[in-house]
Amino acid sequence: MHTLPQTFCDTITHLHSHKGQKWLTDFPQLIRYCEERWHITIHSHFPLSYHFVAPARKADGSELVVKLFVEPSKLLHEQEALTALAGENTVKVVDTDAEKGVLLLEKLSPGRSLSSLSTKDEAALIAARLMKSLWRVPHSDSTIETAVKREKQLREYTQMYPSGIDFLSSETLQHALSVFSELNRTSQQLFLLHGDLHHDNILQSGEAWKIIDPKGLIGEKEYEIIPFLLNHLPKTNVAETIDHRINIFVQELNVSKKRILLWGYAHSVLATCWLIEDEDRQDTASFSRAIEAFQHLFEYYYGHKK
Repeated sequence: MHTLPQTFCDTITHLHSHKGQKWLTDFPQLIRYCEERWHITIHSHFPLSYHFVAPARKADGSELVVKLFVEPSKLLHEQEALTALAGENTVKVVDTDAEKGVLLLEKLSPGRSLSSLSTKDEAALIAARLMKSLWRVPHSDSTIETAVKREKQLREYTQMYPSGIDFLSSETLQHALSVFSELNRTSQQLFLLHGDLHHDNILQSGEAWKIIDPKGLIGEKEYEIIPFLLNHLPKTNVAETIDHRINIFVQELNVSKKRILLWGYAHSVLATCWLIEDEDRQDTASFSRAIEAFQHLFEYYYGHKK
């Protein structure tokens, strides 16, 4: 019997309304379907956010991970990203059932995340090396989200909330949109990116590290770095922490510090809109500090507000 946390159930019903409620009602049958179809036993789930994820064991003792999606379209996006980014440094897809919203993945052992490393510089260096191995030129027929689409999302927020949203003023929204637009206009070479590559989406597999949970994004290299910069930030000395991390990526990846700071600011505003809309207050304070830090660092290094 799998008991789902109330916070997870609340998230599902908030995001998916009646469809989410039906998915929760049908959840026991979905678990039974998976266990019978693939001859597996699904164990206690991992910490949950937007999808059900749990380890499972096959009859022969081998292990895998089951990921269940309320929206099959989200599964298809992740599957496309995993397929496009497939390599020795990405988690492997075992099987899928798009109609039921089921994705089976290899289980990474020991599976600890990059955030468990005591040496923070080492975490950034590992992430940089993985990014370097991951990036590739996207196929022309790719349906993966683009940075231009994210700019469009931010434009929609500015139109929906002409007086601002929560602690984000209308001036902040408009300024972030102008930065987003300028960055997209001046982007040179575009790559297929992970789109959400931070500490907790990099897990240890044997002696190596592998990438999980790609959102998929077509954009420039500097954009890929932003989720890592925003993850596991302290409550004090935020600008110093972000600056130190950026310097490691600039050195390792030969990317533009100026564009990282601009992407950091623009994306942080967009991501804050996502959090507020999802009623996820847990990270909004951290993102508010990050927005200020990116502004401060840009002015410090380049002498004016973009």
